[in-house]
Amino acid sequence: MSKEIIYNPEIRVRLMAGINQVARAVAVTYGSVGSTVMIQHRTDGIMPVFTRDGVTVANAVLIQDRIADLGGRMLRDVAGAMSRQVGDGTTTAIVLAQVLAQGCLKSVAAGFHPMQLKKGLDVALAVVEKNLLERAVTGVTSDWVEKIALVASKNETKAGKLLAQAFDELGLQRELTFLLGNGLADELAIVDGVQYGQGYLSPYFITDKTRAEAVLENPYILFYDREINDLMELVPILEQVKAQGRPLLVVAEDVVDKALTGLLLNHIRGIFKVVAVKPPGFGDQRINRLKDLALLTGGQAILDGHGLSLRLEHVGLEQLGQAQRAVITESSTTIIGAVGDPAAIAQLSETLRQEAGLILAKRPGAGSATGNKHDFDELQDRLALLSGKTGTFSVGGNTDFEMKERMVRLENAYLSAKAALEEGVLPGGGVALYHCREAIEKAIAENVGQQQGFRILQQALAAPLLTLIQNAGLNNEAVLNQLDTLGDDHITLDTENHRYGNFLEIGIIDPVKVMRLALRNAVSVVGTLITSETVVMEVPDLSLMAGYSPEWAAATREDPRV
Repeated sequence: MSKEIIYNPEIRVRLMAGINQVARAVAVTYGSVGSTVMIQHRTDGIMPVFTRDGVTVANAVLIQDRIADLGGRMLRDVAGAMSRQVGDGTTTAIVLAQVLAQGCLKSVAAGFHPMQLKKGLDVALAVVEKNLLERAVTGVTSDWVEKIALVASKNETKAGKLLAQAFDELGLQRELTFLLGNGLADELAIVDGVQYGQGYLSPYFITDKTRAEAVLENPYILFYDREINDLMELVPILEQVKAQGRPLLVVAEDVVDKALTGLLLNHIRGIFKVVAVKPPGFGDQRINRLKDLALLTGGQAILDGHGLSLRLEHVGLEQLGQAQRAVITESSTTIIGAVGDPAAIAQLSETLRQEAGLILAKRPGAGSATGNKHDFDELQDRLALLSGKTGTFSVGGNTDFEMKERMVRLENAYLSAKAALEEGVLPGGGVALYHCREAIEKAIAENVGQQQGFRILQQALAAPLLTLIQNAGLNNEAVLNQLDTLGDDHITLDTENHRYGNFLEIGIIDPVKVMRLALRNAVSVVGTLITSETVVMEVPDLSLMAGYSPEWAAATREDPRV
């Protein structure tokens, strides 16, 4: 396929146009008084989606100009990174990135060198991050968590209380899973469960396209420590599981070649409901993890030369584990409501604790320090796996569209509160970033170009606060003058009720980690933008049947109701 090459300054102008379009669409949702955005459904005749979630809006904006869409994609990537890292702060990052991009491109046009501007932004970013961490208020209480969740969820009072309850019962290490409920009210259920960091082997296993998840209800679970190369090895157990009317989760070293293709085609066509994932850990750790997971779920691990060495085609239902629910994403597998024997689990946990105690009791210099730490960490990880709990938050609402929109916001609120527990909190509403401008004034630049980078970041720090003020319909100068006159770093503005006060008392709280990562991601993407001189793009094939495969289109056809 032929290529098209576009050079500066044209590409920066068109990239900036795309950034402005996405940022303008997203900025109106900012804050508790932000507006709702209506997004047309991809299928004609189905009700549009109404949302106040920044990343959802950003992902919905596709621009016809391909160069401008690259600029928009930069902001979509920023929002996506924030959503994955901390759940909240997507709109903050987009607002910051837009203002930074505008300032940098004007400076480049005025003759400043892009690399010096970028270095100035990076130095100023380090100063701001240090200032935020130094001023952070730590020791977050459950009351603060509730208030943080309230802000991030756009004033969902009852949901904020449930999220605070989830933190009290689960802590930071255990996971909370969000799903669509069956009624008007939200429901929180804490159940025994476990999560580890391996996702589905193919995205075609996905059952929930909105959340990019594969969800199995009441599944059987196969634990196998070898590769599966032939689908026929799995057919006997698949038929037994199908006869029970239940799905199968395959946890194996790998599923490759024709075996994976066969599973995908049968899964897509609805013949078998099955998902394949890899087990946690590596080497001997993986064997232990398989045994632990099998114990948790009441099954047996099918291991080569480790006790139970069966051929896969001879495995029966009695060797399979069971659970109430399994949720598999691109990067994690969560098994909820495992049905293993509590006495056996408790006995193994006690044995592991004793082994860990023996390692801690060793005298200094007894054995390898690195080896002792490795063994101890491994035992602690296994104990966490065996004693794991997980929560399920069922999101209620009047319609599916309302529930899906609320689910995104509440999940973001949960991650935002989690970030607050990690690094502390500061005044919300953009005020904490606004006060960081003073720290940049004290920083010393090496040259004029870096000094200009300082000024650009300093101006951008006021952008989130100014956007919130605009969305609330207030006067910029009056609000900024009032904040400067009060002279207290802990005073912020409640834009919904138009009142000033201590951020902890009025509940306008932002996690430091959210603000820090929003600024870091914005600076990163703008640094890439201003140092790009050329874009190489493929010339699209406009023929009607380009890339069309009738067989695969039939096998993967979309359900317009999803």
